[in-house]
Amino acid sequence: MTIKELNNTTLLRTGGFAAIGMALCYISVAVIFFGLLAVPEGLDSLGRMQFYLQQEYLLVSIGWGIGYLLFGVLLAILLQALRQAMPQNQSAIAALAERFGNIWVMLMMASGMVALVGMNMTLRLLDTSTDQALALYNTSNLLTNALGGGIELVGGLWVLLLSIAGLQQQRFAKVLHILGLIVGSLGIFTLLHTVPYLKDAFGITQLIWFIWLGVVLLRTP
Repeated sequence: MTIKELNNTTLLRTGGFAAIGMALCYISVAVIFFGLLAVPEGLDSLGRMQFYLQQEYLLVSIGWGIGYLLFGVLLAILLQALRQAMPQNQSAIAALAERFGNIWVMLMMASGMVALVGMNMTLRLLDTSTDQALALYNTSNLLTNALGGGIELVGGLWVLLLSIAGLQQQRFAKVLHILGLIVGSLGIFTLLHTVPYLKDAFGITQLIWFIWLGVVLLRTP
């Protein structure tokens, strides 16, 4: 095996681990926010804010860091590996998919930093003005949700276009790309954000897609 082939194999395997790591990010965030953070019943907006910031600040920070910042870093690694696995000079759609992938990286990183900085500033304001703290808390949550997952259009377009390019290039298993078409479509449909369970369906199917893609990349010579 030449040095170039070794480097290519290492890159693909690194991308495989990154894809599986992204799935683990989803699982970790779900465990933190739906398992470990047991919010007392009957709390109003101020009470929930105080619970998150004064009693569970570290855990919430870890959740945002994993769900946005670590996820963004792993996504950047995966994009680099996919550029090697699916050469863009063979498909304009693959090149377009990478554009949306890069945008998704920036949105994830920005969302994580907004969430963490917003939490810190809100916690400081709690000592002086609960009204201002609550306003900042709601604003920060709005920005984080809008940029990082309230609507999964960008992530959906990335998966959809990548799957179309994979079918064109006949790279990887056809069934994997068909699943990708479903995942991408669900992400785009989250534009209808009032429809229940669309985001949940996107998240669960994409988690499966990430694990499958990761295994495929680890096995690709």
